[in-house]
This record gives sequence, C-alpha cells and structure tokens, in this order.
Amino acid sequence: MRRGLSLFILIAVCCLALGLAPVDQAQAKGKNFIWSVSMAMYPEFAESHGINAVANHIYGRSLTDPALKDKHIMKVYDKGMLYPNQDEHLQAVSSGALQMTYAGPHFLEALDPAWKLGEAPGVFRDYEHFYKTMQTPTWKALHEKMAKQNNVTILSWSFDCGSWYLFTEKGPVNSLDDIKGRKIRYGGGEAFAKALKALGTTPISLPYTEVVTGLQTHMIEGLVTDFTGGVDYYDLPRYTTYTVIIPFTIQPICIIASTKWWESLDKEAREAIYHTIEIVDLQPYYARLQGRQIQKWRDDPKLTVVDPPKAEVAKWQGIMRDSIKDMIQGIDPVFMKAVDSIKD
Repeated sequence: MRRGLSLFILIAVCCLALGLAPVDQAQAKGKNFIWSVSMAMYPEFAESHGINAVANHIYGRSLTDPALKDKHIMKVYDKGMLYPNQDEHLQAVSSGALQMTYAGPHFLEALDPAWKLGEAPGVFRDYEHFYKTMQTPTWKALHEKMAKQNNVTILSWSFDCGSWYLFTEKGPVNSLDDIKGRKIRYGGGEAFAKALKALGTTPISLPYTEVVTGLQTHMIEGLVTDFTGGVDYYDLPRYTTYTVIIPFTIQPICIIASTKWWESLDKEAREAIYHTIEIVDLQPYYARLQGRQIQKWRDDPKLTVVDPPKAEVAKWQGIMRDSIKDMIQGIDPVFMKAVDSIKD
C-alpha cells in the first residue's frame, strides 16, 4: 500500500515538473492557460506539424518573455487527454473551460452556418483566395460576432494543411468523361457527396480506417485526399496511379482562444502570444511539403500527374460549386459575394 502511494506521488511530481498535471486536475488558475487538442500533435496528421510548431513556440515564449514568464503558466495536452474530439474542444473554448486550441471551418459551422463555405468543394481556388476573403469587412464582422456571442476569438488563420485532389487507379483522366461512374471515396458530408455526384462519379463514404481495404478489394476506385498527409497514410502510390491537380477544397487552420480569457490578459501578454503566432509563418512550409510530394509523384515513372488546362479546372470547380447551391441557400448571400469579390 505504501509502495503504491509512493509510486503515485512520484508520478504526480514528475507530471508537475513537466507542466502536465493529472487530467482530472487540468484547469487553469488565475491567468494561467491550457492548450489542448484531440490528436497527437506530432507527427501522425497533416495539421499536427503546424499545430505542434505553434504550441511549442507559445510554450517557449511563456518561459522566457517577461510579459508571460512566472505570470501565465501554459500547460499543453494532446491525444484527447481533456476532450475526445476537436468539436468538444471548440465547445470548451466557447464555454470558457479551455483557453486555447485550433479549429477549422468544418468545426466552426457549429457556431455559424456561413462557415460551411470554408471547405465546400469548388468555393475557394486556393488558400490565398481564402485568406484574402477573411480580410473582407463581411468576414471580419463574422469573426467579431463570434467573439462577442460565442466567446470564440480567432487569433489567426495560420495555414492550409493541404488541398484535396482526386486520386484514382484508372486513367488517363483528361476530362470529366474519364471519371464517369468511378467509385470515389470521400470522408463524409453532404457537400462532397453532391459535388462528386455532379462530376459524374459514384460517391462512397468510408471512414479513413477502411480506405486501404476499399482500394485493395476495389470497393472504391479512388478517393479525394491531400498530398500532405493522405498520400503516405493510405500508401496511395501502391493503389492509385493517377492524380488530377484540380483543388476540390482547402483545409484552413486557425488558432482560437476564449474571448473572456483573452481579453482578461494585459496588453503585453496578449502581444507576446499574438506575436509568437504571427511570426510562425507555416503556410510556406505546407506549400513546400505539398509541392515536394507532387514532384515526387511526377518523378515516379509508374505514376501520372494530370495537369488540366485552366479552362478544365474552372469547369470542374464550377460544377462543384453549382452542386451545393441548395445547401447554402440559408446562408446570407453577402458571404458568397465577399468570396467572389477576390479576383486572381
């Protein structure tokens, strides 16, 4: 009994030394703050590389910057130690139970339907288009509304963790006629089902754990995913020969904070945290990662990268956007107008 108690005390002391209190004691006291995510911050998922970089930079700054050091202790949790999924992390920030985490449009939909546009197929040409759209008065007003009504402050749109492209085992793929009837996997969501159907394919929703088996058994003949994580995770060079460089969607990632907590910090502390997030410029990293993976695919004589002309790209994206019109009817048209106001 004493030995067991001694072991528990030793573990607790080690956890405290590392800044990781036992999970049932994970709460921020005073001006301290917790950063928490549901995934392993490194290296299993595409977005985890960037999230890891942001969290570590803030943590390092909290130990050295006079505005934070010994005033605002940061604790970091990942792997769902506090909340099992990112939706619940967003809810925790909104309720004030958690101070910082990350989010993306598909999570933010729970707060406002306008975010359905964020990752809808065919809406954004690329991340630059998305980022410029977020700077328009219409979308800035939505950010401010969320901060006031939902207690969720978007500190920064930090990066796009990869565009989604079409990968298929059969080719060539030079036009829409070449993919008609193909069984294409998507991760779920009405928008992707509609977009893939409008392109002439047979959409099949499968969880990520069943993708490789689906390819092996020919239950599916391809899928939409990214080069930054999906290609290696699913070992696609083994199962799909062709990839078509037409962006279906992007995956923007933002860093969010509890508004009440954020506004409770003094100006110097806010500037220290915000400056750290701002200088960690992750978009070039993901752009290089995606470009390197695409080039690797090009260099493999057994694989084919299809680069459609601009007119064909616009055609596919136009069809995808038209396919979701009924889904976004309830969204105030000013948001799409802001999207369309950004030109190449």
